[in-house]
Amino acid sequence: MKRILLIIIVFLTALVFWYYKTYPLTPTVTINGTTFAVELALTGGEIEKGLSGRPSLPTKHGILFLFNHKERYSFWMKGLNFPLDFIWLDGNRIVEITKNVPPMENGIIPQLKPSVPVDKVLELPAGEIDTAGIKIGDTALFNK
Repeated sequence: MKRILLIIIVFLTALVFWYYKTYPLTPTVTINGTTFAVELALTGGEIEKGLSGRPSLPTKHGILFLFNHKERYSFWMKGLNFPLDFIWLDGNRIVEITKNVPPMENGIIPQLKPSVPVDKVLELPAGEIDTAGIKIGDTALFNK
């Protein structure tokens, strides 16, 4: 009886590990077959902080800013320590791309905004857009 119980526990543990490996809890965005693990910025504080103060961001990782309406949102790079690529989204469609935005240097804080209203912005480490072959008009698939 103990042996059967042990086998069941091992099987269920393996099943749980497989499930979360296959369906991770981390939200993701997939564009052109490349999947990016993303943090979500939803609240005013999360949006304002963004990636400020971090030393870097791993490849295929990013932060997704979600807004409740479309607007030409302005972004600034205060406290940013590394360059970023920006993907500006209207729904799930990429409407604009801004590559290699520099971090804050010599007290100069880069600022940018899209030329069209958006409701989502995806920030990635600089170079990710080119590596994944992302272009305007592509579709982003959101998971979780």
